Amino acid sequence: MAEVSGQVFYVERIAAPPNARLEIVLEDISRQDVAAERLGEMVIEPAGQPPYEFSIEYDPAQIDPRHSYRVAARLYDGQDLLFTSDTVHQVLTRGFPATASVRMRRVARRPDQLLGAIPAAFAGTLPSAGPGVETQIHLLENGVYFMRETHLDRDNGTFDDIGRYLVSSDRKQLSLHGGREAPLRFAIEGPDALEMLDRDGARIDSELNYTLERKPQLALPEPRLLMGGKFRYLAGAGRFRECLTGLDLAVAAEEDNRALEEAYLEAREEPGEELKVSLEGRIEQRPSAESPEPVMTLVPERFIGVWPGQDCPPRAHAASLENTYWRLVLLRGSGVERFPNQREPHLVFRDTGEVGGSDGCNRLSGRYRSTGGSIEFSELVTTRRMCAQGMEQAETFVQTLSVANHVRVIGQHLEVLDEANNLLMRLEALAL
Repeated sequence: MAEVSGQVFYVERIAAPPNARLEIVLEDISRQDVAAERLGEMVIEPAGQPPYEFSIEYDPAQIDPRHSYRVAARLYDGQDLLFTSDTVHQVLTRGFPATASVRMRRVARRPDQLLGAIPAAFAGTLPSAGPGVETQIHLLENGVYFMRETHLDRDNGTFDDIGRYLVSSDRKQLSLHGGREAPLRFAIEGPDALEMLDRDGARIDSELNYTLERKPQLALPEPRLLMGGKFRYLAGAGRFRECLTGLDLAVAAEEDNRALEEAYLEAREEPGEELKVSLEGRIEQRPSAESPEPVMTLVPERFIGVWPGQDCPPRAHAASLENTYWRLVLLRGSGVERFPNQREPHLVFRDTGEVGGSDGCNRLSGRYRSTGGSIEFSELVTTRRMCAQGMEQAETFVQTLSVANHVRVIGQHLEVLDEANNLLMRLEALAL
């Protein structure tokens, strides 16, 4: 292995937040129609204060002397990008060294979030086929939500869900990513109200009330549900890191905890090793000798199993507009077809203002300008190859880009909308 090293800094007289995260990456930037290929990275969390020294390992066999490589850096506070390198810092080939001094510049602040102060609780009765569903959503400071639904027409009709919430890049929508097949979406109607949307993020065409209102005095529920997570046991105490939320919970030594501990001790190979387990349980707020405030504690009601070698799936997070491979999945209300021996329709937005990709038949390139959620494409051109299939879809794709007015990233999806806020297309982020 070899390494690229150097220093990252910014000159603004601003302290980095206590929990800031710095990401430094080594990328191949030779191709314009695909996202930059990442060859190595270094993440510092918490980052501390600048300047930041870095060293990124890479495989020399991956370096092509005909290609161009750069080091880029970004400093985040949670999901918010604070500083980024906005010039190309080339390394390794074309006469450039294996060291770099990378200056970051402050990113213009987004408008104040409409959601208001967090933590927050919202509640109301949402319409259903019966008398309604009493719904409460609690948004916590760490990006976690607790949700409780009580179906008024059922005995034992209370159901809990937990997960992570994301705010769209335009700050107008909230999505809840938990144990459901698809995330729930809400319009942020100012700091005191959420309006439930359909799965596509559109308003529900109904005279019924789909609004939840802020309830400052609403107590945090103690969710009871099926959970998966990483369990560890050391020094006579158990800890459970829940998969969907990332919450690291103390485990109460009661109910079915004995079965959980015995199965773990039999399956582990090293003391303190984390193993994936599944169980039914509840999360309670309990006093702690180590904290003046109550702490979240898992009460294992029924142990199900331990699964050595398994890991939690990636937790929900928001993709970045730039340097992401965006695959087209919905165009003008219709699903997107893919054809044999042809590239799938996709876009890649460069942080240099260039856009590349494919319309599904021909390569596409041009420029874009995006500010505060608005977007404008210019100089869009494609190659002129005739394709056996998909020409009409390809033409519609390119024509639709010309009338795009703004974009919204929500989770792993990019939505392109027209001036009247109608959805033109949806793309999904793919890992390369």
